[in-house]
Amino acid sequence: MSKRFSITPASSLRMAFEQDKHTALVKHRRSMERLAELMRMKAGTLYDWIEEQSMPGHALAAWEHASGGAAVIRYLASRSNRLVIDIPTGRGLVTGDVQALQRITHDAIGALIGFSEGRVEADETMAALLHAMGALAWQRENVGKSSQPELELEAGE
Repeated sequence: MSKRFSITPASSLRMAFEQDKHTALVKHRRSMERLAELMRMKAGTLYDWIEEQSMPGHALAAWEHASGGAAVIRYLASRSNRLVIDIPTGRGLVTGDVQALQRITHDAIGALIGFSEGRVEADETMAALLHAMGALAWQRENVGKSSQPELELEAGE
């Protein structure tokens, strides 16, 4: 299953920015200064937008492209009761995919039960449910494309 399902969706905009920054640094070795350069802006402006959680809408696509993460976009979509999934390429299903999906759905159901008993906060429960819905939707699309898989291409810098 896609590695993105190993990270629970952000429960706040600040957490989403942090997840995207982490992706940029770890996966692409891009600092905040490099992200600002790729977005064609001053680093100070980018730091301010993130600190104030007030990035303009027109900059979101550039942020996603520069950071290589989609946590902010996914968070904003979830606040509007929308679900964003990566389009799968139709690769073959392996046992590890099913086991990961089972773990994710188990965690979501556990969070829902915990919420009903007053042990789990609403934000944590919604994040777990969103995580499970995204994983299930990805698998649904993957099964649909399995008879005609696409080539997986890596985008370069």
